[in-house]
Amino acid sequence: MFSMFIHVTVGGHGTKEYFEFGSENGMEVNTRILRELYGWHGHLLDGGNEDASIPLHKEWFTPSNIVSLLQKYKVHKKLDVLSIDADYDDFYIMREILVAGYKPRVLITEYNCNFSSEWSVSTVAKPVGQEHEFRWNGNCYFGASATALIKIAAVFNYTPVWANYVNLIFVRIDQATEMGMLIPAVENYPGPEHRALHFGCSMTTWKRIDDSHLSKATDTTLSHVDFASGFADIKLTERKYENLGKSTRAWRVFSEVK
Repeated sequence: MFSMFIHVTVGGHGTKEYFEFGSENGMEVNTRILRELYGWHGHLLDGGNEDASIPLHKEWFTPSNIVSLLQKYKVHKKLDVLSIDADYDDFYIMREILVAGYKPRVLITEYNCNFSSEWSVSTVAKPVGQEHEFRWNGNCYFGASATALIKIAAVFNYTPVWANYVNLIFVRIDQATEMGMLIPAVENYPGPEHRALHFGCSMTTWKRIDDSHLSKATDTTLSHVDFASGFADIKLTERKYENLGKSTRAWRVFSEVK
């Protein structure tokens, strides 16, 4: 379904506007080919890098300020491509953007590939005012599972059309239908087997993203703090093991926090 992404973006539709954050130095980003080969325009954000020629802006983004940053850089509500990579609060940041009325034609988000489709989980939201104290340290505690992101995207009328072991790509169901595109089954993503790429986060606390509370995602009066607090805390237990001496895999379960 990657051809669908190419058709929707490069195929001449829209205004060729993108917005991407979590861009590092701007070399390994989802929108680079659009900018360099197809004449697209937009902005990149990163917490530690800047380059006016791209343009890449040095900004620290959180669920609390992401909408104001979109406004600062005059991002249109119906931009063409939005790419999210926050390494931590991806689930909550996505919700804040979509509930604010932004409707990108193509939505890209990093997901945590360490968990298969049976797990609908996200990290606990960072405490407001202390966001700089919480960063990804290379273990499996980051972002949200594909299932959690697919669920919240569906609330805002988005469906996945392509995935690798880093990103999920979504399109708006209404636009895909209008263009006569075939929409793949949601069950295809991210696939039945997770990739145990990261370890070292046993006994960490996560949020279980359940359907009942997820229905409140569109409530514009609900802050991201209150929205996040409505999900139950769960504790992860993990164990490494070798699969016939060829690859390292993981046994992982979640349990409710008493």
